[in-house]
Amino acid sequence: MRTSWEKLSGILLAGGLLLWLLGTSACQKSDQITAPDQTLVPEIPHVEALASTVSGGTLEEDLALLTPPSDRRRAPIHVWRCLNLDSAQRVAVLACLRTYHDSVRAVLKTLRDSERQYWQEARQMRRAVMDSLRQGLLDRQTAAQRLREIAQWLREQLQNNPVRQWAAEQLQQLKDALCACVSAVLTGEQQQIWQCWCSGGTNCCPTGSGDDHGGRGDDGKGDDHHGPRGPRP
Repeated sequence: MRTSWEKLSGILLAGGLLLWLLGTSACQKSDQITAPDQTLVPEIPHVEALASTVSGGTLEEDLALLTPPSDRRRAPIHVWRCLNLDSAQRVAVLACLRTYHDSVRAVLKTLRDSERQYWQEARQMRRAVMDSLRQGLLDRQTAAQRLREIAQWLREQLQNNPVRQWAAEQLQQLKDALCACVSAVLTGEQQQIWQCWCSGGTNCCPTGSGDDHGGRGDDGKGDDHHGPRGPRP
């Protein structure tokens, strides 16, 4: 009886030890850092310093600004695949992109804020026309014509807005800085691919190294997402 009990105890001890080792191994595996997916690098904004468009400005509807779709556009950037960034490079590239995104957002905010000033002035002019209409100082036909002129004035101010030229220059400088920032962490071979994309080249990926689709650079045919409607009263 004692011999059988000793054998059973040994079996149970060995089984418990095995379970412990398997559990330890599983914990160690769960703590390992998985290498990042090299294709999951964020897309690059493909914004332009375009003027907002105008809607409304009639006897029935107040003036509104519509944000241009380019504010939300992204450039086709599948070239990341053939760059084949390692983990350290990817961290550095993400930092470059984060700075670029934040800077672009700030430039666009300055541009849109400048447009709001013209929009507010145009709305004041419209209110004056509507007040004159209510007081009988203008007939509806004359009031409607003046409102059309106000809306056209606003469009011209948006198109000729001097902040647009400043924004266009800033966006180009930011794009150049992004290209330089990313290039600084690449190997010589990777730099050739990247500079090809930055210069607007096509088929920047070497044959067989990945699907570039892309090297089209900033062709403006990325994913267009229409921005939200602009400020309304």
